Amino acid sequence: MARIVCIATNKGGVGKSTTSVNLAYELSKQGKKVLVLDFDSQADTTKYLASLTASNQSYFIGDVLLDRKFDINDAIYPAVIAGNEVENLFIIKGRSGDAMTKLAMDMNSIPKREERLKLHLQKVDDDFDFVIIDTAPNANVLMMNAVIAAGEFVFPTEFKEHSFDGIENIITHICEVAFSEEEELDFMILPTKINRSATRALNYGKEYCSERFPDNVADSYIWLREIFADAERVHKPLSMFKPSSEAAMYYKKFAREVIENVI
Repeated sequence: MARIVCIATNKGGVGKSTTSVNLAYELSKQGKKVLVLDFDSQADTTKYLASLTASNQSYFIGDVLLDRKFDINDAIYPAVIAGNEVENLFIIKGRSGDAMTKLAMDMNSIPKREERLKLHLQKVDDDFDFVIIDTAPNANVLMMNAVIAAGEFVFPTEFKEHSFDGIENIITHICEVAFSEEEELDFMILPTKINRSATRALNYGKEYCSERFPDNVADSYIWLREIFADAERVHKPLSMFKPSSEAAMYYKKFAREVIENVI
C-alpha cells in the first residue's frame, strides 16, 4: 500500500517544489517506487521530472480528476531528468499558467469533487511505495483533494514569522477538510533555506519549533546554499547535479527520516 505524502504550506517560496523533487528522487534512489503528482500552478515539479516535448505524453492531472472513468495509468509517465528516464520514479504532470486555475473552477461543479484523487489513487495503490503530492500555496478544491488523499504531510518552512503563519494556516485548513484534530495528523516540519550565520533567526526558529511542534520537527535541516539555485536552473535534483556536495546529503538524510517516519 502506497504512503501518500502531501507537501504543503500556505506560504510560497519556502522550497515546496524543491522538497517534492529532491525527496522523491532520493526515495527512488533508495529503492522505493515513487509517483509524483504536480498540483502547483507553476508546474515546477513537472519541469524537473517530465519530458515536456514527448508527443505521446499529453495527459495531465486534470484529465484524471475531471473524468471518473479515466484510467489513471494513462497519465502516469516515467520521470525524465536531463533527457534520461529515472528508475523507480514516475510523474503525473501539472500545467503552468491558467490551466490549474481553470481545473479548480471546473471541479467545483462535479460530484465527489473533493474525493476524486483519493478514488483514482486507490486503483494504483499497490503499484507504488510512495506518492508525493506537490501542492499550490492556496486553499482550493485541488488542495482539498490532496488533503483527503494523503496520510502524511510535510510542511517546509523558513525560520520566519510569515512562514510559521503559513504552517498554522495549513494545519487549520487540513483539520477542517479532514474533519480531524491536529494531534491526529501525521506531519513533519522541515526547516528549509535556513541560514547558519543568521543566529537570531536560527534561535527564533528553533525555539518556536521546540515549543509549538516539539514532536514534529525533522532532524534534517535544509541549509541555505547557493548550489540549490544552480541545480534548479538546470532542473536537476541536487544529488544528481553535484553528488559530492555537502548539500546533496540534506535530502538523502530527510528521505531516510520519511522512510522511517521519525516524527
